[in-house]
Amino acid sequence: MQHPESDNSCIAARTGGNALARGLLCIGMDCPETRVLADLHLRLFQELAYRMAGIRIADSKRLLVQTRLAKRLRARSVADFGQYHALIMQPHEAAELQLCLNALTTNETFFFRHKPQWDYIVEQVFPRWRAAQRTPRMWSAACSTGEEPYSLAILLRESLSEREAVIDATDINDAVLRVAQAGTYGAYGVQKASPACITKYFQRLDQDRWRLVDDVRGRVRFRQANLLETGHGPAYDLVMLRNVLIYFDEPSKARALDVVGRRIAEGGWLVLGGAESLGSRCPGFTYVAPGIYQKGFDA
Repeated sequence: MQHPESDNSCIAARTGGNALARGLLCIGMDCPETRVLADLHLRLFQELAYRMAGIRIADSKRLLVQTRLAKRLRARSVADFGQYHALIMQPHEAAELQLCLNALTTNETFFFRHKPQWDYIVEQVFPRWRAAQRTPRMWSAACSTGEEPYSLAILLRESLSEREAVIDATDINDAVLRVAQAGTYGAYGVQKASPACITKYFQRLDQDRWRLVDDVRGRVRFRQANLLETGHGPAYDLVMLRNVLIYFDEPSKARALDVVGRRIAEGGWLVLGGAESLGSRCPGFTYVAPGIYQKGFDA
């Protein structure tokens, strides 16, 4: 059977008017958007994000935290940030606690982000899987709204044709997982996808919204999981942990890499963000390309 050549040809500041209108309406009024997040309350939410997700929120992110949480204060008719923190600490408010974590986690991604890494996967990793004639297992950790695992699914479809593969995708944020499962994206999400890729793998819904075809959506399995608590399960041939470690301090980085490292099969690959590196944290991995490491081989 003739296999198609590995193909990566699929890879190719806006102000919200509603937010501005809400800000104008709140002038001179006691609205959540106008309340200042005090140092004490900022610390409470910083500690919460670190305890629950291992994420360090810098003091410089005060305005971002204030803006995002103000929406939850308004939704729950809570007077201030201190009361909101007390609310989400109540045992019966687990759902609101999750909504708070959703608001505190950063989710910015798009299809085929950081092209050199996708080129490496297509040109170096896929051919080895094709030659081995085996079913590869992949994990997109902290997958956000799904652009990363779906990018992987599209490139697999192009390179390995109908070969079976397993793509798991996890995130602590259940809201972004719902977006991922829906598979609908705007112009920002598909900005690096080629016109040919969009034509082949997306259905246009309107002027600037596209929905992935079922064949691609069905190749990814999404579930909610805390990265720091997913140390048990099957081994993966490729794990993508991109642009995650930059939000962790050293203890959390070490813990996350220990969890992920134990889930990678011998000879498997770990892909970090383009500006991230393992350093000396995982001696069992060999550097093979910027942000990409292979386990157990002198690659």
